Amino acid sequence: MIRKLVLIRHGDAESRRLGETDAQRRLTARGLEALKRDYPARLAPLADDLADIHVWSSEAVRAEQTAQVVCDALGIPYEDIEFHKSLYAQDYDYFYGELSAADGVVVAVGHIPFMEEVAADLTKRMMSFTKGAVVCVDVPTGSLAHAKLLWAERGPKVL
Repeated sequence: MIRKLVLIRHGDAESRRLGETDAQRRLTARGLEALKRDYPARLAPLADDLADIHVWSSEAVRAEQTAQVVCDALGIPYEDIEFHKSLYAQDYDYFYGELSAADGVVVAVGHIPFMEEVAADLTKRMMSFTKGAVVCVDVPTGSLAHAKLLWAERGPKVL
C-alpha cells in the first residue's frame, strides 16, 4: 500500500530544436546544476523512507535526467527508475491505477499541468509547480482519498 507520494516537475529544459520531438528535450546545463545543488537538502525529509522508495519517471529525457538527480540525492541506483507512460501522456485514470497498486513511497517525476492537477486533486489546494518543484503528500490509510499535504518546495533558482 502506498504511504507517500512525491510529485516532482522536471527541471529547467531546453527549447525544442528543429527535428527534435518534445520528449527529446533535455535539461539546460544550468537547470541540471540547480537540481544537483538543491535536491540533496530538498529531498532530505525522505531519508527515513529510503528502503521503500520507488522512483517513477516520464519517458521524456528531461524527466529522466531529473529522476537521475533524485536518485543521486537519495543514493538510489539509476537502474531502479521505473518509466511510466502515464506521466508523459498525463493519463489520470492510468496513473491513479498505478498508484493504487504501488507500495511504500512513490517519487513521480513528470510535467505540468499534470503534476499541478494531481497535487490539487489529492490535497484540495492549488499549487504552482515551478520547474523542479517538489510536493510530498501523505497517504496515511493507503487510500488516495485520504491524502494530505506534508510539505512543498518551489523549484530551485537557476543561476
